[in-house]
Amino acid sequence: MTNVHAPMQQSKLQNYNSTRGAEAYKADYKNKLHRKWSDKRERALLTRYFAEIGKVGSILDLPCGHGRLSGFLEERCDDLIEGDWSFTMVSLNQRDNGRDHRRYVRASALEIPLPDRSVDVVVSFRLSHHLETQELRERHLRELFRVAKKHVIVTWFSSTSLKNVLREARVMLLGKQPKNVLRNGRVREIAAEAGYTQKLAKPLFLIGSGHVLGLYTRT
Repeated sequence: MTNVHAPMQQSKLQNYNSTRGAEAYKADYKNKLHRKWSDKRERALLTRYFAEIGKVGSILDLPCGHGRLSGFLEERCDDLIEGDWSFTMVSLNQRDNGRDHRRYVRASALEIPLPDRSVDVVVSFRLSHHLETQELRERHLRELFRVAKKHVIVTWFSSTSLKNVLREARVMLLGKQPKNVLRNGRVREIAAEAGYTQKLAKPLFLIGSGHVLGLYTRT
């Protein structure tokens, strides 16, 4: 696996791959109120999306992290593949969730080590906004669409979200760093190039979060 994450801040990668960082990320979803709210909202949207999809043969969750969504996804497929760039996250996930209907792989979502159309559904949450160039954010999407046979569920930070509009004002006035965003229309274009149509695209929250959760289906 090549160093495709090189444009990302090395400090972020080192923390994410450390035992301390992995355990802290896991603890956030137990202890921090905003994390609990976002987790609840994501699960509600996923429930709606899988009501459209139904149960499938296989799901790839990448990045899987410590396995926050592992139990939810395992109930909706026969074979769940949990993948993450971080060795520590994969190990923590496996320790907590075992191997029942699950496989684990160390992988980058920018270079997925699977053939074209090899899994029914690919799920990729909360990665896009960490990729620091437009090229990498689009490459991430293309890899998801390449590997998926039927559906892709993915999040990105929307350029038209209220949170980003306010951030852009702070960028101009205060010199803040811009967010790593995607235009909703550009996501649809990349999906269409890969033979997918957008079925649903819902914001995580209208205020306080710029993330959008999209569901794409192969046509």
